[in-house]
Amino acid sequence: MMAATSCCAIERAVQCTLIEKSPLMLECETLDLIGIGVSVWDSICLVPSLPAPGEVVRAERLVEGIGGGVTVAIAMASRLGCRAGMVDCVGDDSSGKAIMSRLNVEAVNTDLMQVLPGGTTSVASIWSDSRTAERTIVFVPGTACDKIKWQEAIFEAVAKARVLHLNGRHPEICHAAVEVAKANRTLVSFDGGAYRYRDEVVPLMRASDVVIVARQFAESHFEAVTKRAAVRQNLAALTAFMAEDLRCEVVGVTDGARGSHFVSSAGKSFDQPAIGSDEALDTTGCGDTFHGAFLAGMCQGQDWASCAQLAAEVSGKNAAGVGGLSYQPSGKTE
Repeated sequence: MMAATSCCAIERAVQCTLIEKSPLMLECETLDLIGIGVSVWDSICLVPSLPAPGEVVRAERLVEGIGGGVTVAIAMASRLGCRAGMVDCVGDDSSGKAIMSRLNVEAVNTDLMQVLPGGTTSVASIWSDSRTAERTIVFVPGTACDKIKWQEAIFEAVAKARVLHLNGRHPEICHAAVEVAKANRTLVSFDGGAYRYRDEVVPLMRASDVVIVARQFAESHFEAVTKRAAVRQNLAALTAFMAEDLRCEVVGVTDGARGSHFVSSAGKSFDQPAIGSDEALDTTGCGDTFHGAFLAGMCQGQDWASCAQLAAEVSGKNAAGVGGLSYQPSGKTE
């Protein structure tokens, strides 16, 4: 059961407002948050157990909705009151249309979304075990996502935004956007998911102000830098290593139901326990909604500890439903 203070934190986040940057940047309407990433149309089957090879399993429930790490984070931040926009390229197929429609429903600005005529959109089929909340994902990338092009409108939006959020997908667009962000005092947020560590995303991570990564991602970076195994690193030590290596404003390492640990540039470190993990039904989108809520707290001007608490609250509630974006701040789950 979530404490009353936790509910209040979520209610405060819904009132998220833009933090002013300069009179020049406020001449036009600005967005708090810009995300660059690959949007996916998810089909999620909640099953009593993951099937063995050749086995037929009857699903308890089927849910369809938007997926993709950055896209889900941006949509959740929008639900929590941020003015958020998404940069991506989808096809003009049914999945692409569904994604665009859903983003509009979520009040995510789609002016920077590109649609490729004749292109296909990224889709995923997800099986989620209702007993353990663990999942298996089969992903089809589609043809549209790699056709994204840099546009002047992206430059203008990033320059005016409070925060740029990315995970390394669309690398050329990300690198260009980071340059714009650095020149215009826009904070850069990086999401490093489990089993997503690649050499090509490291420069983007190093250029970021806010870095929140999964434990497995942090371990991969530790091993790449030190040439030593990370198996004996506890979460606090692993986060301290990341903070020392990256020298950014704040680093967080998440570890599922075991919670997360953060270290700020001021040298402050703290644990954030997981919230509601014992009530988890489907962990799809847990990390993504964690990021979205953390970003919402940032846009509201909360301190790092408050951002982390909000993130844990929201991701825990999201896991109580089915789908990457199941939690509504009103208290409903989809």
